[in-house]
Amino acid sequence: MDLGLDRRTFLKRAGQAGGLILAGGTLESILAACGGNVSTTTGSASPTVGATKVASAGLKQPGNLQWGADYVSGAPYVFKDPSNPNNLIGFEVEIAAAMAQLMGGIQQTQVEVCYSNLEQALLGNQVDMVMNGWEKTPDREKTELFSEPYYRYGQQVIVRKNDTRFANVVPKTVADLEGYTVGTGSGYKAETIMLADKKIHVKSYTGNIAFTDLVQGKVDAFFLDLPIAAYYILGSGPGATPIPQLKLLGDPIYIDDYFVGFNKSNPNAAKLLPEINQCFDILKKNGTLKKIYTKWQLMNPLQSQIGVM
Repeated sequence: MDLGLDRRTFLKRAGQAGGLILAGGTLESILAACGGNVSTTTGSASPTVGATKVASAGLKQPGNLQWGADYVSGAPYVFKDPSNPNNLIGFEVEIAAAMAQLMGGIQQTQVEVCYSNLEQALLGNQVDMVMNGWEKTPDREKTELFSEPYYRYGQQVIVRKNDTRFANVVPKTVADLEGYTVGTGSGYKAETIMLADKKIHVKSYTGNIAFTDLVQGKVDAFFLDLPIAAYYILGSGPGATPIPQLKLLGDPIYIDDYFVGFNKSNPNAAKLLPEINQCFDILKKNGTLKKIYTKWQLMNPLQSQIGVM
């Protein structure tokens, strides 16, 4: 069983057209190519017939929506199809496909970028936008614009089922993790939250987030996004396999949203941002996002708070 999670790579690949596109521009020297040739499937999501066509005037390449994300073990966002590794699947793959259809059936190209380098790729105008469980932070707000939220989530504590230290713990804040060694991903919002509490021993994974470390007792807990925890720990979603030794502790905390990010200094962003927001407004109201989230077992009462019907 693969208990690892790695969302740190860089190369480009075509979306609906398939095929590999090598990294270009000035970022080529600072972002290392990795991964491999992977064709992209666009998923089964589609907008309601007769829906209003959305303009696509803000694209860097007319007729091609290029969005940055990291596919390597990136479930449930975008990742290799376990039944056909030559294709890519994920709930964000399906969202991108639905947006492209609303824009008149244009091409959508997923650009593979190491998660920790996504902002560099965005600010270097290598992509039109970033969509990869992207969170709004004070630092990012200095250089980025953000769409309306498309998914509401929380941070989830994960522990071993047989760890009696957590038997009566219902996490309310990260203070409940004080004194423990807790793993998370480098650059994740969960890392930022925990680093503010000096009593937590944070183990940040810059490469492979190995859940085997928790199974083997090398860390006391993990703390990261609920969609990741649900897929890898509970086995929720297409192709998922649960890890029987681990469990989610309590409900998610620090409720937040995922957004699409745009380069604030790119003139095209002022055009593309309202176009993407119009797509989200339609996809929320016509049931497409609900259909996608239900398929991936991500639908919950939180989504109605951001207008997902």
